[in-house]
Parts: sequence; C-alpha cells; structure tokens
Amino acid sequence: MRLHRFLAARFDRRSELGLRFTISLALCCGALWAFSGLLDGVLDNETLVRWDFVVNAWFHAHATAAGLRVFNIVTMLGTVGVGVVIVAAAVWLWRRDERLLLWSWLAVNAGGWLIQLVLKSTVHRARPQYAARYLFGHSYSFPSGHAMQSMVCYPALAILVATLLGWHGARRAWLYVAALAIAVLVAFSRVYLGVHYPSDVLGGLAAGLAWLIACRMIVRYLRNRNGDRDAAATGPA
Repeated sequence: MRLHRFLAARFDRRSELGLRFTISLALCCGALWAFSGLLDGVLDNETLVRWDFVVNAWFHAHATAAGLRVFNIVTMLGTVGVGVVIVAAAVWLWRRDERLLLWSWLAVNAGGWLIQLVLKSTVHRARPQYAARYLFGHSYSFPSGHAMQSMVCYPALAILVATLLGWHGARRAWLYVAALAIAVLVAFSRVYLGVHYPSDVLGGLAAGLAWLIACRMIVRYLRNRNGDRDAAATGPA
C-alpha cells in the first residue's frame, strides 16, 4: 500500500511533486544518460569517434562560402547573443522586482558556463583539424560551450517569458520550439564551421538540457514554497 501511495503521488497532476516533477526528472535522467553515452564514446575512441571524423571531413568538403558566412553569424548567438540575452533578461527581472527569478536566471547561466569549462578541462579533447580558422585562443572540444550555453540560455528565457507573461497553450509551445531551434542552429553552426565534432555539440545540448531541467525543478520548488509562506503570513483573505 505504501508503494502504491508513493507511485500515485508521483502521477498526481495537482501536486508540485506529482506528474510534472516525474516528467521533468525522467527528461533530466534521459539527458544525463545521453551525455554519459557520448562521453563514453569520446573517451574510449570507439565507432562514434570515427563517425565524428567522417562527418567533419564531409562538411569541410561541401561547405560553401555563403554557408560559412551565414553560420559564422548564427554561431554568434552562442556567445554575443547569449551575453546580450543574459543582461537584458536580468534588467527586466530587476525592474519587475523578481528577485528569486533574477538570481536563479544568473545562477543557471553561470552554472552552465562553469560546468562546460570543467568538462572541457577534464576530457581534454582536441579540436578538429579545420578549427583554427574560427578559433581565437586555445580551448578543448568536448562538450561544445556554444551548444551548451545556447541550450541553457534560450529555453530558460522562454520559460521566464511564458511564466511571467502568463502564456499558455500554443503560444507557450511555439516559444519553446523557437528557443530550442536557436540552440540547435547554434550547435549545427559549430559543426558546419568545422570547430566541433557532432558528438561535441550533441554532448553540449544534452548537458545543457540536463542542467536546465534540474535548475527548473529547484526554482519551481522554491517559488511554490515561498508562495506557501506568503499565504501563511497573510492569512485567509
């Protein structure tokens, strides 16, 4: 009976630790599983690595001048674009007096940046041979920082906008699709430009998604707890 009650609670649509939490936890675990599989393939020098070289060489041979110009602009969304979005959203949250969301916004983006730096320095994967043209300074290849930061920043912005503006249904869904599309485009640009292998950008997307979902669950819990405290402090209406 105790197990039955526990399982029933995990699928309760009304509970904060119910169905929404269960789905989020499953997605987070799935993203971590995908990242660990990619990491294992990169470290063990298996078939995945051979496919990385094949795909990297194919894009180098088939890239066009126009494509390189376009994706050189797109890839900036993973650096300059992310920086602009972080500052703009922080100012917006400050002006709305959303202190918890402000610090959460800064923490999720800063944490994603630190995690990808630690992973890069731990894995020590060398860049593709065609990467020198678009790189300034030395950095390692796995996971892609552009892909990870884009997967953290843009979907997190979509969540903020949908939450604070009260968007639901189709508008919320399209906002999430647009945010994910930006992250995927940035990831693809890194492969097209030859500065990352496919497994690098997939690893960045997976790690970014896992971090984003974990942070989202924590923030939802804190917001609901604070809401309960506010309700208890003010008493019945």
